[in-house]
Order: sequence, then C-alpha cells, then structure tokens
Amino acid sequence: MFSFPKQMRKIAATLAVLSIIFFSCNRSKSPIAMYGPEFENIMRSDAGVFRGFSLGDKPDSIQAKESGKPVETDDGYLYYEYKLAKGSYNITYNFDERGLSEVQSDIFITNPEETDGVFNKFKTYFDEHYGASQTDMGYIIWSVKSEKFGEVKINLRDESAAFTADKAPGKISLSIYPNKE
Repeated sequence: MFSFPKQMRKIAATLAVLSIIFFSCNRSKSPIAMYGPEFENIMRSDAGVFRGFSLGDKPDSIQAKESGKPVETDDGYLYYEYKLAKGSYNITYNFDERGLSEVQSDIFITNPEETDGVFNKFKTYFDEHYGASQTDMGYIIWSVKSEKFGEVKINLRDESAAFTADKAPGKISLSIYPNKE
C-alpha cells in the first residue's frame, strides 16, 4: 500500500526530467540563426531591413536599441564598430529630415577563405526575403518597397579583391538606401 506513492514519485520525477530535456532541446532559435553566427551577430533580427531597423527610424531610436555606444556621432550620422568571432564589422547610419536614410556596413572576415561562406549567407537571406537579386557592376542588388522612401536598394558586394596584402581579411560591403533615380 505504501509502495504506490513511492512509484508515483519516481514516475513524476522521471517525467519532470524528460520534460526539461524535451523543452531544452526544442527551444526556438532565432529565425536568422540558420544563416550562421556571423550573419546572426550582424543582422540581429529579421524585422526591418537591417538589425531590426527600417528606413525612416529616428536616430535616438537606433541609439537606444543598438548594442553598443557609437564610436562617432553627428546630427545626421551614427557610426559603430563591433567584433565578431571571425572578424569585425562597422555600421554607418545616415539620417535626413525623414529619419534613417541610408545604412552602410563593412564586414571583415579574418580568414579570407571563409568570406565566400558569409557572403553567400547574406545573399541567401536577402534572396529568400526579397526575391531574386540582380547583378550590376559587381554588386548584387535587391529592390524593396518602402512606405516612406518608395523603392529601396540593398547592395551586397565581396570587396576582398581590393586587399592585395598577404593574409588580408576578406571584406563584404552592404548598403541600404532609397533609389533616387
């Protein structure tokens, strides 16, 4: 008669352990984690066009949500630098009277042989989110519609060839801006 509660405690403990293991393994990852750690660290979010931001956002909103303090700041300009496990990157945010008007990021991958992999993760992400890209003068370009700015261009380019020194890092350039044509 007393063995029944002891068995129930063992079953309950086993179920609790299994539940913890199950929920730990099934914790949802970021939707951008599948593109790799460098991509995830740079983009941070799949909301907005870049790092959770959209063109038109105000400077104080970006400063409040950025993960660090700007290295340089001016009325129409914020500049950040960050480290990656495999390199570094910088971000320049430019503003006009409507808010965020342009984003420029240079990504440096320490091992140049790994640059293609990171570059391809960005291309795949943008292809999946904005449709097929076009190529023009060495840039891969996406055209995206924006409420405030009409057509917005996203340019991606591997600029590693510009570095000719031995053991120079790979460089990827990303620009997001309204189409003014």
